[in-house]
Amino acid sequence: MTFEDENIKNIIYKYNAEDQKLEETFHIDGVIWEWKRANEEGIVYSNDGFDGLFYMKDKDKKKKISESQEWYNVSPDGKKIIVNGIPRNSNLESNERFIYYLENDKFKDANYIPDIDYVYSYLAASWSPDSIHIVSQIPGRDDIINVIDINKGIEKELKFGDSKLTLPTWSHDGKKLAFLIQSSKYDEYILNDLEMNYLLSDKIGIYNTDTKKLKVVDLEGKLTTSRIYWTQESGSIIIETAEIKELNDIINRNVKKIDGNVEHISILNEKKHTVLKDQIDISEDYPVHKITPLKLLENGLFLFMDIDKDVKNINIMDINKGKILSENIGYVYDISFNNNDIYIVTDEGIFVVDENLNISNLVNFKENYGENILNVDAKISPDYKKVSLYVQYDMNSEDKTFIEIKDLK
Repeated sequence: MTFEDENIKNIIYKYNAEDQKLEETFHIDGVIWEWKRANEEGIVYSNDGFDGLFYMKDKDKKKKISESQEWYNVSPDGKKIIVNGIPRNSNLESNERFIYYLENDKFKDANYIPDIDYVYSYLAASWSPDSIHIVSQIPGRDDIINVIDINKGIEKELKFGDSKLTLPTWSHDGKKLAFLIQSSKYDEYILNDLEMNYLLSDKIGIYNTDTKKLKVVDLEGKLTTSRIYWTQESGSIIIETAEIKELNDIINRNVKKIDGNVEHISILNEKKHTVLKDQIDISEDYPVHKITPLKLLENGLFLFMDIDKDVKNINIMDINKGKILSENIGYVYDISFNNNDIYIVTDEGIFVVDENLNISNLVNFKENYGENILNVDAKISPDYKKVSLYVQYDMNSEDKTFIEIKDLK
């Protein structure tokens, strides 16, 4: 961002790591409220958040998308944007929902998406990872979830009598949607001073966008006490549960902690088995789990945090063998995968864990940049050959903040 007299100009640069060249990519007048990389060619941005949305593909050429907008979401494939607003050159006086196609500058009505306050826009337009479907919930209704095909409109209305449907979660392949089903018979387990109703569900719904069929997994005498975690290959889920009889003790305030389980459930045959023992602390009037799932891989590796251990510990379990690696490697910032290897970026360095649970330190931040570093923001390239490092030092240091590109070996 540069200031010239009263004019403010923003320049977004691209750095080519191979040629070691820095080139100006986008030049935007005015203060940028927010911007998002839409795809390899362009960005979507707004100058003040609400008054006009723009798509810029070339350095100084922009296309206006909307006159105003309450919320918008860019699809994962970077080709579409769902917007709740007034399209450009429109005589409308109130917002409507529409899809803007970046590649051909086309608009399509999408008023099958419900209107909702922008603060909760993730409920109104949550894209599937394959960018074909959107899941939405109607404002003020917690018993209906709509699965929407953006080319055809509402594909499926999910409703189970007066059951509450919550926390819809897309699988990684975008073909399945999992959500919690809470029967009204468990309303008694909701305390007036606890907002726990979304946590107490006795069934899980699984909708398949290919077959258009719905499967319901019964937790058989247990209630869920967590969100749903999908495997990378979308064949199974991890979920935390507690016995109904123990939850009844919460109502009577007989206990401050209850025992629970971390369970692995196959979507294909609904086979369940307990991965770890959990414990839920409700002494502060909201549930705190001993175990916090992070990632679940199809090869059976399960990453989690355990509050009984240091917050800088990463825990990796081979659920097929029962083997657990627990290592103090720093506070975890990011986890990604390359073939069978797990790459972990922490506040202390970059680590890789192989399929045999052997861990290696690829980059040690203090060894590379000294003891007085304030923070290192590391981004690994998609091919896992390079890493960009934004290195910051504390105010008392003579060293200056810089960015560098390193080979990742």
